[in-house]
Amino acid sequence: MPYLTDPTDIKDAIATCTQVERLWVDTEVADYRTKNPRLSLIQILPDFPGEFPNSLELLMNRVYLLDVLNRPQLTAEFINTIMANPAIEKVFHNASYDLRFLGKAQARNVTCTLLLAKSLPLFMLETSNFQLKTLACELCGLPRPDSSEQQSDWGRRSLSESQVRYATLDPIYLAYVHRRLMEIEGMTQRDPATDNVQVLAAEYTRLKQEAALLESELSYVEKRLKSAMQAQRIKQMHRVKFSSYERSTYKTPFSELAKLVQEEQIDFDCVLTLTKEMRTQLDAVSDRLPMSVETSETLQLKIIPPEDEQL
Repeated sequence: MPYLTDPTDIKDAIATCTQVERLWVDTEVADYRTKNPRLSLIQILPDFPGEFPNSLELLMNRVYLLDVLNRPQLTAEFINTIMANPAIEKVFHNASYDLRFLGKAQARNVTCTLLLAKSLPLFMLETSNFQLKTLACELCGLPRPDSSEQQSDWGRRSLSESQVRYATLDPIYLAYVHRRLMEIEGMTQRDPATDNVQVLAAEYTRLKQEAALLESELSYVEKRLKSAMQAQRIKQMHRVKFSSYERSTYKTPFSELAKLVQEEQIDFDCVLTLTKEMRTQLDAVSDRLPMSVETSETLQLKIIPPEDEQL
């Protein structure tokens, strides 16, 4: 695996990465729990033509590890050459974290697999969480790596062999996850005319029933929790923050409002949406009102209870 420490080699690798349309990128950060975290490594797997290999060892030989610890000039070159280049797609997991060290608002054409995973239906992912390692193992069938190095000291030099291997696997796992998520996203954009309605209807029924039970339980627990925290004057418990405020709603008869606006010649021009009941009351004089009609189609689904529940 190309673990690069020489500035010339790192610059050459950055230049090589400009020749591809997509990069899978990860970072390792030293002192990340402190107020002064330091970018330690930039790990890159460049995209390549042809079939995607199924061998982790083969892919590891394609990864660049750029040692940029305490080298702001090299980091700046990567940002200016790669991150700010809109012609190159940069794929990260939890991109907002990596962008803190890689250009922030300068970055262009960035894809985040964390956001992509969260945008897809859970029943299609069937993963226990959205962590990269979890997605790689549960979604792509990759072996679960040793995560002990994730908490290791990335500010020390030289790096251990296990640290180098851990860092090398990250962009590879990212590439597998990204490719699989793109496949699933493609499935969600299928032609409705070819969808399996029977499968979708069964899944819809199951989810609606679960949602109804959860909504009822959530409403009950939420009401109890609000009352308890208010009575015990607790402002925060675990990740739940409680606050109260008064909301004032001002109401006035429409006839009085219309009369006042006309008498005082107030510029109060607004458009009202007429309900069915209001349209019925105005039916005889509706031709005296300037009126526009917006028509939209509403699609509805209704759960039909089983025959034994209809009796």
